[in-house]
Amino acid sequence: MRKHLRLAALVIPMVLLASNSYAAVKAGSACSKVGSKSVSGGKSYTCIKSGKKLVWDKGVEVETPFTPAIAPSSFEDLPSRIDGIIYGAWFKASQKIHNSVSTLGKVNILVGPNTTAIDSMSTNSLNLIAKLYPNVAQVKNLYVIKYSNADIAWAQQQYDLLRPNNYRAGAAASYCLSGAGCRGGIAGINATSDGVILLGQGGGYGYPLLDGGPVTLDGLVLSHEYTHTIQAINAVCRGSKGCYGDLPQWLLEGNAEWSASASRLSEKFSEYLKFRTLNLSNQYADAAKFTTDWITTFLNPNPTFLPNQDNWTYWANYSSDNVYTIGLMANEILASIKGPDAIMRLYEDVGNGKSFVEAFKQEYGIAWSDACPIIAHAIAAELSRQVKS
Repeated sequence: MRKHLRLAALVIPMVLLASNSYAAVKAGSACSKVGSKSVSGGKSYTCIKSGKKLVWDKGVEVETPFTPAIAPSSFEDLPSRIDGIIYGAWFKASQKIHNSVSTLGKVNILVGPNTTAIDSMSTNSLNLIAKLYPNVAQVKNLYVIKYSNADIAWAQQQYDLLRPNNYRAGAAASYCLSGAGCRGGIAGINATSDGVILLGQGGGYGYPLLDGGPVTLDGLVLSHEYTHTIQAINAVCRGSKGCYGDLPQWLLEGNAEWSASASRLSEKFSEYLKFRTLNLSNQYADAAKFTTDWITTFLNPNPTFLPNQDNWTYWANYSSDNVYTIGLMANEILASIKGPDAIMRLYEDVGNGKSFVEAFKQEYGIAWSDACPIIAHAIAAELSRQVKS
């Protein structure tokens, strides 16, 4: 569940704000009625009173309306609806969040004594994920350890005390670089089924990507890691050790990556697209490499997951980036076809004793060996055709 982010209330963004005037305007120019609005040059302006004058305000950006392509609803129509995958998956996530009640448990945020925490509203990010998956189990207690370079020893001590089942010695230091701060994190659950997240602070990501800047990005990392705790708590088998490793690694990381971005950016499809475009920039740039055959082999149409084995050595032959990026695209397809719940139920099914292929057939009504090349074809087509919106 180790994560290195590579960067990096439903609002339907396609509808322009209502406008009482469509004349070209600019900020500070005269207007005639307080509260009237005008859309010009990609911004919506509001008439305000400034001193004794009525003038247009600075304006806010509005989105260009578009008609979304039809989203795939089955593996049968997936090849003909490739243009609708991205929006279809995002929209289902946004609908789910908008219509759900958070099932988030008790959150304990521990901040290092010498650390300035990024994103003071962390519970907002956590609640969005909780609302995305309200129908599966979530941890009743969550511990988030936020730390910087100055508090590595402190963070490791807290981590040692909470000791998740996927514990790693020296984990805190591994997310920090001398002089560059700490970033990324790791998540797991411990023997008492508490969620534990180690979250580096102050490392920056170097991408002036989103309106919220580092706050938004920190929220994305936290959302990614919290998704891992949901996967783990639903795939608890063989005692408390967990069997999330009995599902593909690209499913684990791709689901966390998609869940984080689709939930944290659920209010604006344009912001989701910005994150997605940067996150998958290498894949689109190198699209010729990602053929249907390559992706089919990567996804593995005939996986064998054995108890108490390292089943992820299969993906060690690939760049670690791909379990996040190709995994994200595969999860978009699964979410578009059957929504986010079905993906997380795969973990629940495996936790209840089914194999991954049995769970997939139960949730999607098609054998994984048959679905895999269809998914691969769709991803290859998205990349080769540069489908990004």
